[in-house]
Amino acid sequence: MSPAAAEVTLTPREAIEVKSDLLYKIRALLREQGFAEVTTPTFRQADDLTGKRARAAVGGHNGWLRSMIGPALRYQLAHTPRVFEIGPCFRNETSDATHIPEFSMLDLYAAQASYDYLIDLAEKLVSLAHPGTSQRISVAEHLGATLGVDLTRETLDRHTAALADHLDLPSDTPLYDLLESYIATELEPRSAETAMFLVDMPLGGNEPCAKLREGTAAILNRFEVFIDGAEVVHGYEDETDAEAFIRRASAIGLYNPEQSLVQKAILAGAVPAHSVGLGIGIERLCMAATGGNDISLFQQSAVF
Repeated sequence: MSPAAAEVTLTPREAIEVKSDLLYKIRALLREQGFAEVTTPTFRQADDLTGKRARAAVGGHNGWLRSMIGPALRYQLAHTPRVFEIGPCFRNETSDATHIPEFSMLDLYAAQASYDYLIDLAEKLVSLAHPGTSQRISVAEHLGATLGVDLTRETLDRHTAALADHLDLPSDTPLYDLLESYIATELEPRSAETAMFLVDMPLGGNEPCAKLREGTAAILNRFEVFIDGAEVVHGYEDETDAEAFIRRASAIGLYNPEQSLVQKAILAGAVPAHSVGLGIGIERLCMAATGGNDISLFQQSAVF
């Protein structure tokens, strides 16, 4: 977080008012854009976390508290073309300045909308909390300068050893971990006191939903937004190639029963294949609105 962020203090009432006001503005903006608000189940059919983050089923039942809103919301495109939900998510993460085990997410999907529309919408949503400066950084171009790779022509597969060496990490580190570390060390610090849109995200990260950009070998129609070092927004155009989506999601353990239900609905023609979606961490957006450095300020009823 920036030095200015460390100086901010809020009373519980002020924190409640910030969050309430922001949620009101978000809902008003999305209604103006033609979005319908829906509620999907918090108790889900699959755990969408993997590896060390994977969780036990809740209460002895074959179900999990969701870690993100995701597929169940996209499924609603079968009924209406633009949908959003603001609801609770749960992750078994250690609490720190930017993480809490229960938090609020805004997720939305728009059918037959363009990637450019989604970035423009993300800018409008971010500006509700952070009206100051913003910048765009091409991750593909930055990697090109670092590794001499042109992601319009080739993938990162031949460059993983060089990337690991650049980051001083073991040569067998998975590509998605390398990319996460690269963004954290090379790019996140540039987000101090600004809204930094990372665009032209490379193929190989944790992005099974994102569409491979036409005419490129390894650039996705996907972006992330960082404000003062914290990721606040992620957005993407959905991959319309079902085989590519299933292959990429399966490779990182994210092709679960809920994703399968959506893909079956798409193949049956019930859910549009072409859509865009984004997610915003509400408490982190509140931090951006206030310059605060402690996410727990916006976790109401913490005593419970």
